[in-house]
Amino acid sequence: MPTFTIHSGMIHIQQVVLLAFVVSASACQPRDVTPGLWLSGEVVDGIVDDWAFTNDIEEIFIQTKTWYLLPHSTTIWCAEMNGELYIGSYADEKKRWENNIARNPAARLRIDGKLYDVKVTPVTSARATSEIDARYTDKYDMEEVFGENLPKWWYYRVSQRS
Repeated sequence: MPTFTIHSGMIHIQQVVLLAFVVSASACQPRDVTPGLWLSGEVVDGIVDDWAFTNDIEEIFIQTKTWYLLPHSTTIWCAEMNGELYIGSYADEKKRWENNIARNPAARLRIDGKLYDVKVTPVTSARATSEIDARYTDKYDMEEVFGENLPKWWYYRVSQRS
């Protein structure tokens, strides 16, 4: 018959508290600048041939895979160009989702309540970056958002995983 000590009771309480935190946080979708964990919605199985439907959507959500096994999700902006979808980030330092993508390009997007399993790859072409910059400026009125000192943006191409 096992006996329990105060020490093992403390470990049990810590495990329960950790489990309660994970369960409560798992119901938490990202909101504005507050990140979340798992995204919920209807999974889209078919391939999207044209992402133009995102032109009227201001923010989308991205869920990436972390090294510590819990997903990380956050809100991001997107722009469509020639039927392809691009997402972006700005600042001198990479965001958490970008670091996760560098380790594992598999991600999930939530767009208008629907979930898309995707692969996210950096855009390295200066010409493509310039063209995507123009799409972002048209869609988001960057000068109104950031003023005259527009930050440098990093862009990523989205392709669906089959």
